[in-house]
Amino acid sequence: MQAPIISFVAKGTNSGKTYLMEKLVGEFKARGKKVTAVKHGTHRMDVDKEGKDTWKFAQQGADRIILFSDRALLLYELKEPDLDHLVSLAREGSDIVLVEGFKSGPFKKIEVFNPALYDTPLCLEEPGDDYIAIVSGEYIDANLPWFSFEDVRGICDFIEGQCGQ
Repeated sequence: MQAPIISFVAKGTNSGKTYLMEKLVGEFKARGKKVTAVKHGTHRMDVDKEGKDTWKFAQQGADRIILFSDRALLLYELKEPDLDHLVSLAREGSDIVLVEGFKSGPFKKIEVFNPALYDTPLCLEEPGDDYIAIVSGEYIDANLPWFSFEDVRGICDFIEGQCGQ
């Protein structure tokens, strides 16, 4: 069975996506799961710091740079990622993949909503079958299961149920 992918989306920054994913990663790890966390960013990503070896390789046009040690591996591919390739990398050896962001992605989505910042959730403004739940600091009636940020176990139980785990 392929690892399910759940994307945590919001209208913008400071909605609590990172906070929630951090808690969910910890809970899934406590349950013995192998977790991949993926961050979708819109900002420019640099390969290491100026002057470092990996930076020098990138400056010379390396297409792929792999930095590894006894404890970790970092892979830089200096091209626009192909979605199928990204999904393959994320799922490899994982029980579950949690994606922060990527509103336009073809994955099941849990909206993280902050009513102090926004009036209406995305799932109501741009409804779609991909939305499976909403997380917020206060109850939001969006015709979806609602969870508070503190209900990390409940959210993990829900995700496992949605993914047949």
